[in-house]
Amino acid sequence: MAALLNRKIDVDTWIIFSTIVSVFLIIRIGRIGADIFLGYPIVILNTVILLLLGRLMIHKVHAIVIAVVAATSILATQYSQTQITAIIAQIVGIMLMSVCYFSVLLTSSPTVPRWLNLYANIAFYLAVYGIGAFIVQHAMHYDPEGEQRLKSIFREPSLFVYTTLPAMGFYINSWVTERRHGLETLIFLLAYVLADSALGFMGLLLIGAFTFIKRFTIWHVLAGFIVCGTLLAGLFFASENFRLRVTDTAVAASGDTMKQTNGSTFAFLSNLYVTGSTAIDHPVLGVGIGGYRTAYENYIGDLGEESLENNKEIVGLNKDDANSLFLRVVAELGPFGLIALLGFLAVCANVEGKPYRQVRNALLPYFLVRMSRFGAYFSMELYFFVGLYLLNYLEYRRSVAGALPEQAPSQPVLRPA
Repeated sequence: MAALLNRKIDVDTWIIFSTIVSVFLIIRIGRIGADIFLGYPIVILNTVILLLLGRLMIHKVHAIVIAVVAATSILATQYSQTQITAIIAQIVGIMLMSVCYFSVLLTSSPTVPRWLNLYANIAFYLAVYGIGAFIVQHAMHYDPEGEQRLKSIFREPSLFVYTTLPAMGFYINSWVTERRHGLETLIFLLAYVLADSALGFMGLLLIGAFTFIKRFTIWHVLAGFIVCGTLLAGLFFASENFRLRVTDTAVAASGDTMKQTNGSTFAFLSNLYVTGSTAIDHPVLGVGIGGYRTAYENYIGDLGEESLENNKEIVGLNKDDANSLFLRVVAELGPFGLIALLGFLAVCANVEGKPYRQVRNALLPYFLVRMSRFGAYFSMELYFFVGLYLLNYLEYRRSVAGALPEQAPSQPVLRPA
């Protein structure tokens, strides 16, 4: 015991382990004006450690992107009601989170596939725990929040999906290409079925599409449409949760019928309306980063008193993040912001070779699902996965440049400015 207590903590091991664990600490505690994520203290501590070790860094392109966002947002305040303090809060948060995670990824020993493997191992145990907790709760007829679906350590199934979808993609791709991790894949499939989340099912479809796209012929595509249609039809009748969201969204989108609908449908369609109204009034620069809350308060009343009264328990739940990063970017940064975001996803997806495609196939479905239904700029997991996605692309470009130097375009090595 004495030897264990006197053993020195390896700083590198701590940074690697704590960074991966922080990805899952999207759990919220209490309310002090806003929800507090349990992972934020880890980010702050690791930032200080990296600074003391001389490993805290920011690439010049990274700094330029943040500066451009800040400058255009400040300019947008001349034409909107966004406060400078809101812009500063978002810029500081984005800089802290992104610089910390990128510095860890750039200065630590694991490769991109190794990082993804370490992360997936922890995600797997969370899935196992979630299945066990689900069985116990149903056997004992106990759930303090009344949630009948699998959610593991999280407060709702969608958060379980957000944080584990890359692991699901990693295991499926490993099994398809190398026949490895079959058990883990089956466990995750069971967990996603028990989570009964429309986002989880959509993520599985995207993972399957990206995993098998290289093997598709025209006949495969046609057969795929038939199979997907059959699966979606079966899912529609088998999953009450999925059926509720599909029918409510279809009915609400067809006319002025948001007076009686489920929370997810109202959140999506109401924020879609706010974003559209904001884009019409601020079509070039948007309202500036951090300005969506003010835009929401300005436009949500236009939905009508009856719609707001019937959904009063959920009105305002997404007024800070638009329920979607794609919607939030359109409202806050305008069309150029959305083009930049989609361009980043598309460019970094352009990789070849099994190890690079496996990483791409694991991460891209996560981005599409997460950014479609979650709009926070600096949640715990986002920059960890953004960093892996970017590094995977840069490593691929360097491998191409090394193999065919006379044909491949030169790429700068990612180093501190």
